Amino acid sequence: MPGGSRRWIRSSMDWLVAEFGRDILLRPIALPDDVIPDGYDGSRAAAAELCGRVDGRMDLRPGQCGLSFELNGVRRPANRGTTVVVKEQHGRWIRGTDQNEIHLSPALTADPVALIAIYAHEVGHELLLGGGRISLTGRPDHEPLTDLITVFYGLGIFTANAAYERRPRPNGRGKQALARGYLREAALSEALAYYAMLRGERRPAWERHLDPPVRRGMRNQLAILHR
Repeated sequence: MPGGSRRWIRSSMDWLVAEFGRDILLRPIALPDDVIPDGYDGSRAAAAELCGRVDGRMDLRPGQCGLSFELNGVRRPANRGTTVVVKEQHGRWIRGTDQNEIHLSPALTADPVALIAIYAHEVGHELLLGGGRISLTGRPDHEPLTDLITVFYGLGIFTANAAYERRPRPNGRGKQALARGYLREAALSEALAYYAMLRGERRPAWERHLDPPVRRGMRNQLAILHR
């Protein structure tokens, strides 16, 4: 990321505040129990309803984007230092003639946290690219920026908790890393810490909903920011 992750996160978050307004930043953060309904059954109807809740959270008009659960993701390896991370496509935003579309992997319906994270990312594309606020050529960092906008809109708990997964290898020997998003846990810890600081939170109560590695990283980053 330009200038390093810390500088990029701060300047990009500041840009989002200037672009969309500070009132969005100050909205109550979305907690899993508040967004995922009791008795969520993993059906496509339930998943579509969950996506509708994200639409409301991110100020997307009902039906603004078409929604499909027919995406077949293609895995591709990416080197992260000494670790090979598999990037699997779970969502795709597509610009249309009459209506833009969001296509999601059908496997996401079984994991509501990942579903919210991936769908919020694609809605971010609609807000940034579809809304003409950025262009692909003007913002080569548009993918991590689209992860960051989910934090700005208060859905960072989902993005952070769904960012990383380990699955058994096809040959049955150990596990392989599976990356769902573009910002890794360390960057998301920094992003959530800066988000909390901008909101005036020194020890936010919502941190207990974060996976332990992100929670520890956010605490460390918040301590640095407040010093």
